[in-house]
Amino acid sequence: MKLHCLVVDDEPIAQQILEKYISQIEALQLVGKANNAFEAVNFLHQEKIDILFLDIKMPSLSGLDMLKTLQNPPKVILTTAFSEFGVESYDYGISDYLMKPVSFERFLKAVNKIVMPKNLEFPIEKVQEKPALENEFIFFKADKKIHKFYFKEILFFEGSGNYVKIHTENTTPLMVLEKLSALEEKLPQKQFIRVHKSFIVNTAHIKQIEGNLLKIKDKTVTISQSYKSNLEGYLNKK
Repeated sequence: MKLHCLVVDDEPIAQQILEKYISQIEALQLVGKANNAFEAVNFLHQEKIDILFLDIKMPSLSGLDMLKTLQNPPKVILTTAFSEFGVESYDYGISDYLMKPVSFERFLKAVNKIVMPKNLEFPIEKVQEKPALENEFIFFKADKKIHKFYFKEILFFEGSGNYVKIHTENTTPLMVLEKLSALEEKLPQKQFIRVHKSFIVNTAHIKQIEGNLLKIKDKTVTISQSYKSNLEGYLNKK
């Protein structure tokens, strides 16, 4: 027995990411995708859905407004790029709230809240997630576009309040709306290390360490005393 999933999002890339994640979990089956709330409501009238992955901001009718129209909604996991809806969304009895770009680890945690209760006959097994190697990637939303970055091309992340600047090898740094602390949870820990309250570096690109300064290609990043142990722990494992 598998849980039937419906993905509702007006962004094709966001749909593709969730479709990929769902396919990696044996307990889930994607049975439909909808580009807006109206398509989703029609689908719910025709098919039995167990988990609804629902975007909040959509044209004409938002995800939250759509939930108001449902008498017996399925389990709902909201997906959005806008953090201001977080508190309000839990008034609708949702199972979880995912911020875009959604990492697999965070997706899995949300799904586990639904799949793992004792009254279900199956647990999540054999999640076929590949380890976070250099050929893997992450998505960021900026300038009304979704940008794809391979981990191997990222030099370091520079945080500034609610924003993060992504420094890469060959492109102009991109500023995205994301807190560095939230981003840290989405990154593969074996590849990225926080060395300062404002910096997370890609260990593959560390060229030199001298005192409290770290060389990344032709750039210099400061190592703070409070995060120095992170780097020392990494070096001691080598």
